[in-house]
Amino acid sequence: MDKPNADARQTDNGLHRFRILRALRPPLAAVVFTALLASCASFGPYHGNTADQPYNSVRGAKDGRYKLAFIEFGDQGSAMDNSQIKAALEMIHQAERPVLFVYIHGWQNNANSGDVCRFEHFLDTISRFPVATGRNANVIGVYIAWRGRDLTFPGLNLLTFYSRKAVAGAIASQVSCLATINELALAARDPSKKVHHCILLGHSFGGLLLGNLISHSILDASGVGSRNVNPWDMAVTFNSADSSISTRQLMKELDYLYRYDPARHAYVSRSSSEENETAVPENRPFLVFLQSENDSATGKFFPIGTEFYNVLGLRYHWQKVPVPGHHGEKISEREFYTHTPGNNPYLVNYHVVPLGDTNPPPGIKATENRALEVNLLQNHPDYSFYTSEHNDGHENRFCKNGNYNPDEARPATGREEWRRWQFVYSGNARVPCWIVRVPKEIIYEHGGLWSDNSVAMLAALFRIQFPLPAKGELATPPLLRAPKTPEF
Repeated sequence: MDKPNADARQTDNGLHRFRILRALRPPLAAVVFTALLASCASFGPYHGNTADQPYNSVRGAKDGRYKLAFIEFGDQGSAMDNSQIKAALEMIHQAERPVLFVYIHGWQNNANSGDVCRFEHFLDTISRFPVATGRNANVIGVYIAWRGRDLTFPGLNLLTFYSRKAVAGAIASQVSCLATINELALAARDPSKKVHHCILLGHSFGGLLLGNLISHSILDASGVGSRNVNPWDMAVTFNSADSSISTRQLMKELDYLYRYDPARHAYVSRSSSEENETAVPENRPFLVFLQSENDSATGKFFPIGTEFYNVLGLRYHWQKVPVPGHHGEKISEREFYTHTPGNNPYLVNYHVVPLGDTNPPPGIKATENRALEVNLLQNHPDYSFYTSEHNDGHENRFCKNGNYNPDEARPATGREEWRRWQFVYSGNARVPCWIVRVPKEIIYEHGGLWSDNSVAMLAALFRIQFPLPAKGELATPPLLRAPKTPEF
């Protein structure tokens, strides 16, 4: 008699709990839906211009030592506010000696995130150095923004990896972003300018975007077989979060067009009729990939994420493709799909190797990140360079709550650690595209591109590509001309 009563009580309790859950279901769904809506990032533009504020998208230091402009793009690759492009171009046209940095941010960032502050800190750092102030250089930055962050709720934002990666690829495949970068570069490299340089930078998914944008431009061809030159001077990606599919294809095509001539230290045309006129100096690659050796985001999680995507998409069949510079060796294209360029052992062709501790050279005028000045003021015929700081993230203290104060005093760290390093060719295809592995002492993890040592290395890379002439004056680098189809 006791057992049926116990069973009845259990049944009643179960029905009671079910009724409670059913009653809570609509409010719970509403809460979840409300949380998702609240965590959606604003679509923008964050720095739109108006009739009353036609230059709201431009800012900088009060004394004008640097300026920063924003250009924002939507998910389909269209500019959100065309007046932002107009304002940026006007800013460049007004500068007599522009040194232009065009930067494309990565995942989890947008035109209103902390990455803006770090880029502005970089511009301010460059503008304060004697090498810039002594030549009255106009340091200009253009922050190319897109919706790298569309969910802000902690945890949920990590679920946007595939959607944001797809958006970066979509923007790269459209016309507007590349056309805008071309216009910015052409404005900065106006022949009437006394000094003109244009450096393109991209990070993470921004590196994906930049790499895919300009890879097509590098191989652009006219109807008569000749190839157009790029209007920018230098392009660098940091910890690119792209598969190495397109990079392998780019390197394969460059290997088809060029052969390396060790006597001339140049990449020369495989077409014998154009060998002299289309030689590209070894120190002037079209595109440089810099990859931190301890970047877990692209080194560990990117392969896991892409393999998971392969399983979901039932992608099991891969063709074998040739490895650039490996004399016909073919491997599964899966190896390129699941690894980023800087983490692909089949493509990496340069390493930054340590040469040991050293003393600071004499005559340095700068008081902070002094290796940056040294790297800019001397040539590097052996591709060696200096760093001078502990890579401890101390530069982040200038970015408080995402806001940057250009008037804040920035004393030296008092913890200098001078070391020398060298870019060393390490195998694989020797083409005008460098894929470089960089120690963690220079770029720490995925987001360490704005560290003092990383910036010092970027300065050295710039000077390697554009050496100072005998008199030490900044010279306009000659345009490069790519060759016609080889005459097999």
